Amino acid sequence: MKLHRLDAGPSTMVVDCRNHRFQICYLGSLLPPGLDLTEIPLLTSACTPHGELDGELFQDGFPTQYGQSQTQAALLARRNNRALLIELKVTRCHSDAGILELHLEDTQARVSVELSFEGLANGVFSSRCTVTNNATDTPLQIDWLASIHLPLPSTHNEVERYGGFWANELLCERVPLTGFSLDISSRRGRSSHQSFPSLISGEKGFSQQRKQALLVTLEWSGNHRLRIERAPAGGHCLQAGVELQAGELCVPPGEQCSGPAALFALSDQGINGLRSQFQNYWYARKNLKPTMQRPIHFNSWEANYFVHDAVSSCLLMDEAKALGAERFVLDDGWMEGRVGIGVGLGDWTPCRSRYPDGLKPLAAHARKLGMSFGLWVEPEMATLDSQVTQEHKDWLVNIPGRALVSGRRQYLLNICLPEVRNHILSCLERLIKDCEPDYLKWDMNRDHAQVGFGSAATPVAMTQAWYELLQELNTRHPGITIESCAAGGARTDAGALARSQRLWPSDSMDPLQRFDVMKHASTVLPPTLLGSHVGASPSSTSGASLPLSTRCVVALLGHMGLELSPRELTKEERSTVQRWTRFFKAERDSLAGAEFHYLDTQEPGIESLLLWDADKTRGLLFILRQSYPITAQPPILKLPACLSGRYFDVELLNPEDADFVQQDIDWHRGGAWSAAGDTLHLAGLRAPFLRYGHCALIQLRPRPNLA
Repeated sequence: MKLHRLDAGPSTMVVDCRNHRFQICYLGSLLPPGLDLTEIPLLTSACTPHGELDGELFQDGFPTQYGQSQTQAALLARRNNRALLIELKVTRCHSDAGILELHLEDTQARVSVELSFEGLANGVFSSRCTVTNNATDTPLQIDWLASIHLPLPSTHNEVERYGGFWANELLCERVPLTGFSLDISSRRGRSSHQSFPSLISGEKGFSQQRKQALLVTLEWSGNHRLRIERAPAGGHCLQAGVELQAGELCVPPGEQCSGPAALFALSDQGINGLRSQFQNYWYARKNLKPTMQRPIHFNSWEANYFVHDAVSSCLLMDEAKALGAERFVLDDGWMEGRVGIGVGLGDWTPCRSRYPDGLKPLAAHARKLGMSFGLWVEPEMATLDSQVTQEHKDWLVNIPGRALVSGRRQYLLNICLPEVRNHILSCLERLIKDCEPDYLKWDMNRDHAQVGFGSAATPVAMTQAWYELLQELNTRHPGITIESCAAGGARTDAGALARSQRLWPSDSMDPLQRFDVMKHASTVLPPTLLGSHVGASPSSTSGASLPLSTRCVVALLGHMGLELSPRELTKEERSTVQRWTRFFKAERDSLAGAEFHYLDTQEPGIESLLLWDADKTRGLLFILRQSYPITAQPPILKLPACLSGRYFDVELLNPEDADFVQQDIDWHRGGAWSAAGDTLHLAGLRAPFLRYGHCALIQLRPRPNLA
């Protein structure tokens, strides 16, 4: 047994396994090679204050309920309905090629735990945990199992978390770390609008560009809990795991169970550093390239809602093509009986009166126009009028003797049942064979209710069954892009991204809200795979009327799409949309390969972001006014150090959106102006004067060194 070192990009984690105990004694900036690791626990170990139990205070790396520690246990278990005292000892510890594996065991409690840590070159660590019931006669009931128990760096005293509600996801809250516990959780069966399964801790005042920050997220799309509390040995500890229902997880004798992976990363360059590490992580894991296919979507929902047929959809497709769309997505309302909410879900057959020849002619029309074809589905749901419900009411999630619980007047199918999953796959196979879509928008518009409570359809099993469906579909049809959508962003998480190719982070296309959604989601998820559409004005969710140019420019931040009614656009507005769809097509590879540098702006209500393409040494600077000005002068923005040592042509691409001043600055009128990267970094540039809701897009193109 010894100390082990695990590096991940700019960070190091040191694990002490001596004396059959396990602790993470260091998590911080990359340590120099050859350092004597024994110095770390020697110099940083905790003292035992008066009033504590006798013995050394130990920062346990996986605390359990063994009667001496006041720390929240990472494993809470029972036998015969009694709390089980567990005192784990390290029996094996091995590290090789960036992977550290530990085996911990309590022979008296007849429980063992396998922990696995991996450090990746992109800067992300992963952690996995498996519990084995070594008893031969009694089951092990688990009430809590943390995928990670992590001591936070001692300098961290603030935490940032994201949550909200429908069409207002990923609102940011910053709170101080104190002596009180802090946790976020979801018990809704989805990761939910209310609780993004991620926490960021950091040094006081950590920001997008500055100071050290640590992000932990859970690769899970269901009930979850992330908790931070004061540690008896000093500082704070963070745990992340699945939020379990009472009696939900029971491990039979001789069997084991595993929690989902936890991912974490540490950055000395603020949240931008975390954002870069996670983007690189996903690109490597999913083998993504900047040249990946990202056709501009046209989604039919806000153009037609439920009122459409074969003729109107083909006409809409023609209009979408003229605006620059490359993939037509037929959203809700194409199924038999689906004339509104609460009817027509579950059978997945095209409406015979509105689509008498099925969807094949529609898909053929798309391909004739040079577009691909996509389809909206919500396979986990059924309504009471559907044939599947009338023939198999026992397929609905329901507790015997209790009234069915609906959401949007629709009901959950028990996808834990193999016959239900087979029904769903059979319906999807029929649709795929008929119209050959290259994209499926998989929606899920309600929370769970009555899931579990003694039935086999537990919250954990339902999430795992959804993963199984996605995996089977990916295996059968690797060429189909699956988007995870759940009434917007209620299943926008690392677990969903691991099994899909696109995420829909919010139903709000209000560009002021969308900018923040993209900013906060991109701490964990690559913006390239986040849908970002140009919506209507006024917004269908916020009611705000905002400039079309702002809506188009903000849509460039993710996978661009259009979701509005072309018929309501003026000739000038059509020209505006066409201009920005052409821009996205020309720049999408560069956008996909760009680093996202959000700036720490000094004026509230001004947001700015530099997209830096390191390969082409060029950038795009986005400046957005989210609130009314509070000073006459717009702020001076200092750009990141990545521009240093280079020269650029600086050009405001949309001067028409920044002309509301008596006398403006020369370069604000348009045209290219030369500037040194060091000037832009150290002195900065004056932002154009923007009215509320307006956005400026500034292009930085490389030019030869002028020295």
